[in-house]
Parts: sequence; structure tokens; C-alpha cells
Amino acid sequence: MKIFKVVCLAASLAVVQGCYYGSMTGARTLGENHMTVTGAVALPAYFNADDRREAGENDIDDVPVSPALTFLSGATDRIDIGVSGRAWGIGPLVRVGLLNQEEKAALSLIAGASYIIPAKLLATQFGTSAGYLFGNSLEVYAGWDGGYGPDLINIPEDIDGNNDWDEVENKFHHSINAGVIYGLPVGEAEWIPESIGFEFAIPMDLARNLVMFGLAVTY
Repeated sequence: MKIFKVVCLAASLAVVQGCYYGSMTGARTLGENHMTVTGAVALPAYFNADDRREAGENDIDDVPVSPALTFLSGATDRIDIGVSGRAWGIGPLVRVGLLNQEEKAALSLIAGASYIIPAKLLATQFGTSAGYLFGNSLEVYAGWDGGYGPDLINIPEDIDGNNDWDEVENKFHHSINAGVIYGLPVGEAEWIPESIGFEFAIPMDLARNLVMFGLAVTY
């Protein structure tokens, strides 16, 4: 049943779109032979009404609701490999843990690339995250994410009002983020997720001040 869910979620990667900000993956690696699939959504919240109104009126830095889907598999105790789909793209993802998995503290590096399907361009992703495990179920983490690729928030429009992917510009994007991941008790009901997570990310490269609130469910 879990394999079926993974296949269905992975098949929907191609329709994922949105922006880059936030990771929703935490700092701890999964462990060897442990596979997960995480569905997440990030919601923008502007710090003041003027920024929100101007973003809508000028269509500049008007950040959309951003879904994401990530499949990860533990190749070793310290290395996770997988596929991530977000921001109109899909591509490989690698997370490397720098500390022993048995320790409560965790420090990891993440790197990936995405093929932005409608633009036919490549985007990169990289970052670092540190976390701490309280008890056996609650991980608290914080980190920094960045990358370089098409500006998928400010996509130019053609004369018909459609996205003009030939005119999209590349830019460096980055954010700081923090969050929690809570592992749920393993039971017989397979519909119960392995964990749920909450994260907020603050974009550092936008003209407007906002925070992305993210929710994630992992099977």
C-alpha cells in the first residue's frame, strides 16, 4: 500500500509549481534503506497590507501559494538521494549528514537541480540545515537555502497575457528557514503519515517583506 502511495505521489511531480523558498526536509538523514515521500505547501504572508496590495497591483514579487513534493531514500545512514518537484520543475536531490545519526544533534548539506519544464532551463538548489532531536519524535531545525535559476515569481507575459517563458530572467534566490518535524506513532492504519512538519522561510532576495508558512506530510 505504501509503495502505491509513493508511485501516485511521484506521478504528480510534473504538475507541481510555485516558488523556491523553504526546504521542508529537516536536518536529519533518514537512515539506510528508509524511503519517504513528502507533500508540502507554503503559503505567503506579507508583513503589511501595503506590500501585499502593491504586489498584486504591480504584479512584482507577488509570491504564489507553493506546493512541493519530495521523494527521498537513505542510501547510507548519512546520505539521502531522491527526486524533488517544485517551482515548475523536477530534478535530483541529495542530502548529506555530517554527524553520526545516533546523535541528538544533526547537521546536513543539501544540493539539487531542477529542469524547469516550461522554460526548458536548469535551476540549482543548495543549502545547509542544523537540527536537534527532542525525545524520539520531535526535531527542531533551522537553516539556509539558496539557488540560481529562472525567476519564477516574476514571469513576463506576452501580448495575450500568457507566461512568456522566452523572456524569463535568471536570478539568485535564497532564504533562511526554521521548523519542526513531529514523528507520529507507527500503527496498523497505513493512512496515518510517518510525520508532519511546520516551517517558516523568510525570502532574502525580494523587494517586499514576507514570510512563507509551510505545512508538510510525510509517508
